[in-house]
Amino acid sequence: MSLFNKRLLYRLGLYSVAGIIAYSLYTRAHVLPETDAQYCERKGMVKIHNRFYKYDVYEHNEMKPIVDMLTRDCSGDSYCEITHMYQYVLNIPYKESTDDRNPSDVINQNGGDCDEKSFLLATLLLQKHYKCLLITTKEHGFIAVHLPDDTKVKKPASYVTFNGKKYFFAETTLEHGSIGEYNNINPKEIEGVYDMVGKKEIERGKIDVTINN
Repeated sequence: MSLFNKRLLYRLGLYSVAGIIAYSLYTRAHVLPETDAQYCERKGMVKIHNRFYKYDVYEHNEMKPIVDMLTRDCSGDSYCEITHMYQYVLNIPYKESTDDRNPSDVINQNGGDCDEKSFLLATLLLQKHYKCLLITTKEHGFIAVHLPDDTKVKKPASYVTFNGKKYFFAETTLEHGSIGEYNNINPKEIEGVYDMVGKKEIERGKIDVTINN
């Protein structure tokens, strides 16, 4: 091959590499920004009032034996089942976290923060198809649960009302607690409300908060 042909091939190679790099930079510059929904789907998170949470709340096969054990003596009584699941989570120690523990981690590590314990409780509740909400403030998160029969809830009780249904406070960080017990959260501090069954944020103005303590 002549020197001229070698130089020509060399230059063509350089131009090809440069073209590939230029095209790559061009396409990157013109990619549409990732939406919050796309980010959440990619990272397994949810956005609740401009904050992102690692979301791991759905029907876990490994949770079913735990739920069956907790509810086996309740004979289908909703208050009994929900109370037993709540007390189980309540008895898990509160531990600050630098990582996002999933519900299984909270059980295996015997500890979780407010968000993590709330997600665990929601996971247990969903095994029995109980409706619940995650309520968040700037620095806290807790569950409110709907009871099909709330006549056994201890009075006074605190709850939020959404779509005509009462969701009773189920604070998982209390030393001792019960369904409906007030957790000292000022209703004005509530920023986000998330439907754990419908998997969507609820506008703050669509819920009413009733505090009794």
